[in-house]
Amino acid sequence: MSSPKQAARAKNEASARILAATLTLISREQRTLPPPYSLWTPHMDPGQVREASMLVADGKAQVVWAEDSYPARGLLLYRARILETELLGYGSAVLQGPFLVDPDPDGRQRKTGTMASKALQIARSRGVKFVSVKTSHDPAVLRGFADVGFRVAEVTTCLEGPIATPEEPLRPCKIAGVQLKPGGEEDAKAILDHLGDLFYDGHHLHGPFLPEDFSGRLWRMVAERDLASKSCPSLVAMDTRLNVPVGLAVGTVSGQRAYLTILHVAESRRGQGLGKLLLSQLSALLYGKGARTLSVETASWNLPALSLYVSVGLKHAAPLMALHHAP
Repeated sequence: MSSPKQAARAKNEASARILAATLTLISREQRTLPPPYSLWTPHMDPGQVREASMLVADGKAQVVWAEDSYPARGLLLYRARILETELLGYGSAVLQGPFLVDPDPDGRQRKTGTMASKALQIARSRGVKFVSVKTSHDPAVLRGFADVGFRVAEVTTCLEGPIATPEEPLRPCKIAGVQLKPGGEEDAKAILDHLGDLFYDGHHLHGPFLPEDFSGRLWRMVAERDLASKSCPSLVAMDTRLNVPVGLAVGTVSGQRAYLTILHVAESRRGQGLGKLLLSQLSALLYGKGARTLSVETASWNLPALSLYVSVGLKHAAPLMALHHAP
């Protein structure tokens, strides 16, 4: 006789298998649709489908279906944001999607509203007060979220591209007075003291809901979690004269896909090519971890960051609308 934990795992794994099949089916059908619908809808490659399925199998995400029939024509993923909850001081969750196929705008609006409403019910049952989502520019989808009280907070841009076969990482730095080194837990205090406020694109998503000391909390989380993690390759740029950090880059790897999670340069060192150097050298480290594709996301108004990413060969993948629902 299986234990409750084993039964829950079996249920999650069954949901994950259905999710993988449904996402694969939806992605195939999306590619047959003409613009603008095909441009509005985010496509998922096999690697991303596996990532989403593993989250559900591990109980870290929950599928919210548009309808009970199979194959379902629409779904959202609901996921608690544990770290953000710790940072913000109140329950936070994020939605991914919606993933749906319906050429009729009214149908997309209705299904989106239905799924978003179900997700909010899950949030309320768990005491979660803040729910966010980054979704496509599809007007019907945006109306669906608006119908249940979501508000537009930010426009972001996703970029991605292959990681070229890199040069040897941590080669001698061409910028005078700067040396790159792998980040580590021992760098935490210096980063907190010298790098200034960390840019966080969720500032606009959370807006007035951010606590006053949020920036300090975020930096501490980065220092305590990412710099101490072997699964998050990181680089610190040091001013060799003053022996203080002037830049930081952090990434994560999932299969053959890498994600740039942080790229930050001290204000006094901007415009000198340090950001590009950190990005190229971090890419070399990510390549060494098995990554062959790099994905980044930034606010659409952040033109310096967008220019940097394009200059290293990344291409625009999709614009996203960030929305939130809060009391």
